Amino acid sequence: MNRNRKLKNKMMTGLAVSMAAVMGAMPVYAAGENDKEVSKEETVYVNADAAGREKNVTVSNWLKNAGTKKALKDQTDLKEIKNVKGDETYTENGNSLTWNTEGQDIYYQGKTGKDLPVSVNFTYYLDGKKMTPKELAGKSGHLQIRINYENHAKKTVKVDGKEETLYSPFVMMTGLILPGETFSNVVIDNGKVISDGSRNIVLGIAMPGLKESLGLDKALNKDGDSEGIHLPESLEVSADVKNFSMDPTFTIALTDVMKELNTENITDMDKLKDSLNELEDAALKLVDGSSDISKGADTLDDKYKEFDDGVNTLKSGIETLNSGAAQLADGIGSYTDGADQLNDGIQTYLGSSGVLTGKVTEYVNGVSTVVNGVKQYTDGAVQLADGTAAYISGEKQLAAGAEGLRPLVTGLTEIKDAVKQLNSALDGKGSTTDDIRLAADTLASGTQQLKDTLDSADINEMMELIDQMTGTGQELIEEAEGLSSAMQEKIAVPVSKMMAAGKSLKSGLGSLQTYLTTLQTKTSEAVALAGQTMTDNVNSSIAQKNDQLRSAAQNAAQNAEDTANARLQAARDTLDEQIAAADDEAVKSALTAAKNQLGSVSVSVENVEELQPVQAPAVEVEIPVFDPSEILNAMGEMTDAYQTVEAAVSELCGSELPLIQEKLAGIVSIKDQIPTAPMQTLKENVSVLNTGMQQLKGGIGKLSGSVELLDQNTSTLPQASKGIQTLLDGFQALGGADKQLLDGAAELKRNAPILVQGVQTLQGGTSQLSSGLDQLSTELSFGAAALSANSSTLREGASSLTSGTDELLMGSNTLQNASGQVQDGISQLKDGAKTLKDGMKEFDEKGTKKMKDTIEVEVGDVLDRLKALNSENCTYDTFSGKADNMNSNVKFIIETDAIEAEE
Repeated sequence: MNRNRKLKNKMMTGLAVSMAAVMGAMPVYAAGENDKEVSKEETVYVNADAAGREKNVTVSNWLKNAGTKKALKDQTDLKEIKNVKGDETYTENGNSLTWNTEGQDIYYQGKTGKDLPVSVNFTYYLDGKKMTPKELAGKSGHLQIRINYENHAKKTVKVDGKEETLYSPFVMMTGLILPGETFSNVVIDNGKVISDGSRNIVLGIAMPGLKESLGLDKALNKDGDSEGIHLPESLEVSADVKNFSMDPTFTIALTDVMKELNTENITDMDKLKDSLNELEDAALKLVDGSSDISKGADTLDDKYKEFDDGVNTLKSGIETLNSGAAQLADGIGSYTDGADQLNDGIQTYLGSSGVLTGKVTEYVNGVSTVVNGVKQYTDGAVQLADGTAAYISGEKQLAAGAEGLRPLVTGLTEIKDAVKQLNSALDGKGSTTDDIRLAADTLASGTQQLKDTLDSADINEMMELIDQMTGTGQELIEEAEGLSSAMQEKIAVPVSKMMAAGKSLKSGLGSLQTYLTTLQTKTSEAVALAGQTMTDNVNSSIAQKNDQLRSAAQNAAQNAEDTANARLQAARDTLDEQIAAADDEAVKSALTAAKNQLGSVSVSVENVEELQPVQAPAVEVEIPVFDPSEILNAMGEMTDAYQTVEAAVSELCGSELPLIQEKLAGIVSIKDQIPTAPMQTLKENVSVLNTGMQQLKGGIGKLSGSVELLDQNTSTLPQASKGIQTLLDGFQALGGADKQLLDGAAELKRNAPILVQGVQTLQGGTSQLSSGLDQLSTELSFGAAALSANSSTLREGASSLTSGTDELLMGSNTLQNASGQVQDGISQLKDGAKTLKDGMKEFDEKGTKKMKDTIEVEVGDVLDRLKALNSENCTYDTFSGKADNMNSNVKFIIETDAIEAEE
């Protein structure tokens, strides 16, 4: 809303300036020696409320040609005076100012509270009811705005020898801009309404006090002329309104409209008529000239539209550039974020404390553990194989020796039977002693033979070997159990952990390879997208649009200037011809005055600043492209090394270890089949038996008592017989397992070198993997650090680029807004020129021509009054004061407040 209000204020200010320029151009002083005289131009700015009541007054003074005097005296009653265009100083003495001009014109400004010589009053009616501006805001209906002008500048002058009170002549022009969305069916009684489809520009003219000063109102009333000369002193604007609001209005008051009436040279009726005729002709020429100016303004308006289209196209291109720069900055941001993330990821995974480094270290340590375990295992496997062979050899020897005990199985049974027989013979139920003695001798001989056999060196050695072999077998089986557990704990489990870490490493390498490849692709795409094409297109577009804008502006301005000046020159030529052909001096004087009016009127574009091209630095974008090829090659070598290790481990764990585990399980399964120290038990039982038998033989007298004891002691002989048989059966069972043990031991011994070779390959691959990881870590860290180091430069470059394009975009927005305002100003100039043309035509028809006709009827008194109005005594030429003998001119600009509807 504020922005729209500011734009409207700018438009209204442009309208006020245009009105002042148009009206101010009408009176033109004759060129001559006085051009270099010091003169004063006053512009009085009045701020008023919406009803026209003044609130504050500011006066701007221009001392023209002040630079011709070193010290210039001026007279003024202004307060708060300040130099608004230079640094020149002044001294003050009451209302007298002395300016140190320093060779320059003086522009100064001040405040005043004195009454104005003219005023304007706005009265509002809605549907016939009078309303205040505040009451009217936001209402809808049929609106009437009555604008009344009042001339307060009365002077007492002599008219035909009599003193009369006349009004200093003022021409008042009021302008309004009424938007089409609020106002429709706009009509003005004394002026013109111009519509461009979206708004209505209303211009009205009045001359308060002039009719009374000329005495025309009384003269016409005597003759009963109801129409009279149209010299309005008020305006009325009517319209249909919806949600009423209104922008500020501007009223211009001019004081020098009568200066060009050459009343001093009019001496009789005929000359007056001739002067009026010539004045009318000059007015017609002005009408023609204003028509030419209107056509030139139309041409300028059309050409500037092409220029404005070029500005819009340029802004669109700059918006595209800005959008592309923003996308490039976003892409660079993503790229640098990715580079930083890559650097962080590499440090996380491959740094001294990185996850991947830790995993590889764990993996290498696991491989070392596996290698040591496998070495221990293979050494134990070889020892187990050798011990198994020795065990089987000893077991076969023991089995052969144990066969010598087979007769004892039968002998022990016979001894038991004999003891039973002897016991039967000695229990008091037998009848022969020879059989007892024979049985005792046989028994003593058998037990002695058994004891001697068991005490022999060979049998003792064999028995010790048997006990040792059974112990060795137990130890071997226990070692086989420990070896199986060791294989599980020191080989299978570490290998499993190692392979899990290896798989994680392989997966991480794969993900890293994919990420690096994707990063390379995206980086290349971003560079290609934001590269040379954008640079060339942007620079080419800026240069092309600058050329188009410069050419269009120059052509449009020059065409308008040439057209307007050509038509003005045609008017001057026509006046020259008429001056040359005129015989009467009065006619020549009037024509010369008209010529002088046109003489100073010209249209020039010299002071129009050349449109500056849009300055934009040549855009160049250079982005380093990330090349991960060396890193990817190193990662590929690491992957190959891991796959070699994985194949070796797969073969080891897939076939070799299960087979070895199976063989070890077979060995452990015969643990319970091996007896514990069987020979020692047998020897102890035989010793007991022999002692009893010798006692039997030594003391037959004690036979009766001892036989029963002997019978009891020999009760274990069947058990010993069974023990010998069990021993023989055990050796037979052991012999049955010999082939399985030998095959298992041979398999362990055969597989040991393969297992050693596998772990050596594993250890070599691990070294290669560790070395590759070190190389990868170094290269990745270096590359990532380089990328990360460039991130700040890229971000700063992208920021500078987007900042530059933002400024360029802001400049294009300013250019577009300014171009729109210029176009509005040209449109207003076009409308003003058309209004000037229509106004000049109307001024000729209703003013000059009507005045000519009227003066011809009532010329006497009117002529005298005209002379009085045009005299120095009646002319209003200063508001704030002037120095003696200084020419001056003053105009008033009255701005009213806007009326705003509540939103």
